Amino acid sequence: MRFYVSDLDGTLLDPQARLSDATRAGLTELLAEGLAFTVASARHVVSIARILDGLPISLPVVSSNGAYISDLRTGRHELVNAMEPALGQSIFALVRRHGLMPFIATHGAKGDQLFWQEVQNEGQQRFVAERQRNADPRLRQVARLQDQLKDPMVTLLVVGQTEALQALQAEILATCGDLVTTHLAEDLYMPGWPWLNVHDRRASKDQAIATLAQRYALHERELVVFGDQVNDLTMLKSAHHAIAVANASDDVKQAAHRIIGAHHEDAVVRFIRDDWRAISARPLP
Repeated sequence: MRFYVSDLDGTLLDPQARLSDATRAGLTELLAEGLAFTVASARHVVSIARILDGLPISLPVVSSNGAYISDLRTGRHELVNAMEPALGQSIFALVRRHGLMPFIATHGAKGDQLFWQEVQNEGQQRFVAERQRNADPRLRQVARLQDQLKDPMVTLLVVGQTEALQALQAEILATCGDLVTTHLAEDLYMPGWPWLNVHDRRASKDQAIATLAQRYALHERELVVFGDQVNDLTMLKSAHHAIAVANASDDVKQAAHRIIGAHHEDAVVRFIRDDWRAISARPLP
């Protein structure tokens, strides 16, 4: 048997960041048949739950690029991979030395919080506006971001111009080495304003999926994953069957064992249906 894990944006979701009716219906039918399926996304579980509302996924989801393993219905985290406060504070100081203003997600006694101080560009404004529109309960505007770094930092996010983010990423890696994981990728919904995400080194999709599989007795199954962007590379490289959608970046396609249709064609659910039913029809040894 197999265990299926899909990325969301650019992979399972359509170009409007929605779960299409065909994908929703297909997954609902397959889950009722016993399909072992979950998602691994850069999104927080609050956002994932809103998009997948009503889909009967019983397994936890991997959220925030592997920083969390979270229950989809309650939002409760089974695992949190966050940076020690001192590390988060040093990375924040480095970002400010570059003249950039980050968003900071923390996890502490008050739960999950997402702090912002001010916006510097159109991409950052869109980030805030989208979360305000969706009533993200984590969102907090503060006068001084540095005052919010006593709790462990889960994610530091900077939205800006490519060259500035590349320079920042290079210095973070040179300074922090293997203490962190970083991803720099284009915003699928607003080209021209890429995102740089910084997480604790333990926060990656492959590590979170491996932990989830072990906890839920899925570790002996063949792992099938679907992705499209740089933050999916670790899980593709660790999977038995790595599948890229047609709209994936070149590096993801090169890492994949197979390339299927594009995300707007319901390609993931079509592949899973064919693969799952072919496997299920095989006679037992």
